[in-house]
Amino acid sequence: MEATLRPPTDDLEALARAAAAARIAAAALRWLAACAVGFAALLLLALVLASVERETAEEPSETSASAYLDFVLAVLRELALRSLRGEASADASRALATAWSRRPDWRLPDVQGGPLRLASVRDAWAAVVSDRSRFHTAARGAADALPFLLAGLALVFCGAAIAGALAHMVRIPAGARWGGLARAAFAAGVYGLVLHPLWPLLDPAVFYDRTRTLGSGASAAFFVAAFAGTLSGAAARALLAPAVHAQQLGALRGRPALVGAARIAALDAAEWLVPLAPALAAAALFVCAKADQDRSADAGASGLGALVRAAMREPSVAERVSSCALVGGALVVLCFVGHRFVIETREALGTSRVEP
Repeated sequence: MEATLRPPTDDLEALARAAAAARIAAAALRWLAACAVGFAALLLLALVLASVERETAEEPSETSASAYLDFVLAVLRELALRSLRGEASADASRALATAWSRRPDWRLPDVQGGPLRLASVRDAWAAVVSDRSRFHTAARGAADALPFLLAGLALVFCGAAIAGALAHMVRIPAGARWGGLARAAFAAGVYGLVLHPLWPLLDPAVFYDRTRTLGSGASAAFFVAAFAGTLSGAAARALLAPAVHAQQLGALRGRPALVGAARIAALDAAEWLVPLAPALAAAALFVCAKADQDRSADAGASGLGALVRAAMREPSVAERVSSCALVGGALVVLCFVGHRFVIETREALGTSRVEP
């Protein structure tokens, strides 16, 4: 009898929690599928590049660079010795000029490439899946930069949620005792979430000092989050220009209203983050490149940095273009994965967009 008379609204909280869990699980599965598609596209690009082979002809024999440099050093040493002994004269200068005009002719050897031909699918696949292939290097570099990108995006969402909660605390009708504390917390939030993240970006040494690294921990993640003013912009929108729905919660107090304000601020940050995902992906690659300059780090841990250095040493244009294409492909994969992370996070929180 009690079971039949129980109102159907008693299980609404359990149903809401189950629906939220299902929404989060579906968003996570879609994001993992997007990661698989992105890295599969990078594998396809590497397979296409490995399918094209170039037959290189033999390089012509020319004067080596060491012989040319030895001759130049010998002439300069003789000039310095005569200048120090005070034996510089017109005849000696003419003799050195004659010797200098007879120096061996040297220039960079021209690599004569043969015709392009397509390799078999079996050979191309074997070249791609080998441990030291360019695809493994590019995929490892993208995988190394992915945690920094995700951590930066998560920090932006958390910063926007905290800013939304602080703005709600200031708007609620509180007494004099808690009003001053709320305003102090609001001022601290403005500094900690808006102003302080901008200071590292104003230091030129972060970008131009080749010996300075950003590390591989929290400092690197905060740099990615603050890049292009992303964290500061999202927090400033929640603190100083909250959404209309968040302003309407100002008449309420309690935990549900505080959580609602934080959620609305995070959803508003998702709209702010959609066009900025490529910038944060580039910042994640920059952090990995700076970490690659650390001499104390393992040289084998480098991914895209090693690929870029290899591209600079390649003798043929086709090899350099292939390496640069893989670096660009890894960056596109990071942009795509980061964009999907923002979209799926917005769907997991519950979209607030209302189509007209």
